[in-house]
Amino acid sequence: MPDAILTEKQTKTTARKRAAVKTATSRRKASPGARHEDKLTAILRTAAQLFAQNGYESTSLDMIADRLGMHKATLYHYVNNKESILYQCLVKSFGNLDSVMKSMEDRKLPVLDRLRLFVRSLAEAQNNDFGRCLVLVGAGPLDNMTGDDIRQFQRRLDQTVRALITEGIASGVIRPCHPGMVSALLFGALNWVPRWHSGKGKFSIQDVADNFVETLVKGIGTGAA
Repeated sequence: MPDAILTEKQTKTTARKRAAVKTATSRRKASPGARHEDKLTAILRTAAQLFAQNGYESTSLDMIADRLGMHKATLYHYVNNKESILYQCLVKSFGNLDSVMKSMEDRKLPVLDRLRLFVRSLAEAQNNDFGRCLVLVGAGPLDNMTGDDIRQFQRRLDQTVRALITEGIASGVIRPCHPGMVSALLFGALNWVPRWHSGKGKFSIQDVADNFVETLVKGIGTGAA
């Protein structure tokens, strides 16, 4: 009986070892790309934080490398230059906003509810590390070719709000107003939030977004919704 128990234990141990080896092998096969992506994301996030804190011009590649605890030469394994870092940071700031903008076209959801969803999503995106970088630094330091991609995306955000306001006016739930002015008011308010919201106060970003959008809706709404 003891021999049988020992054999069973040995069998289980061997099986566990084989499973561990198989898992480790799978991880080794998948890890280079994953490690590269993790490191790249860490570099971009750190850069975005420094750009927002110090400004783009005042942030050097040396500062980014020092914050990460790596040599500057290692940085070049992941990025080409400071401009490419900023561009990738700004692209990451879009997050899921592409899909959010697309969902704004679904008229099964009342237009004011879609406006609320858009504002909450935008506020969330603007107040993470990458979004804060976009708001505080912007595409100005980039050349026209790459900067235009960012500015085009920002124009799409503006057009999305204008379309919602226009639809609301047509359906009678928003009183007659200038869609462009309402969009400017909304983005002006939201773009200021990353400058004063620290995340440590009484209100969360969602609280701020909800307060802003409800104030806006009460101002432009007809009460017909």
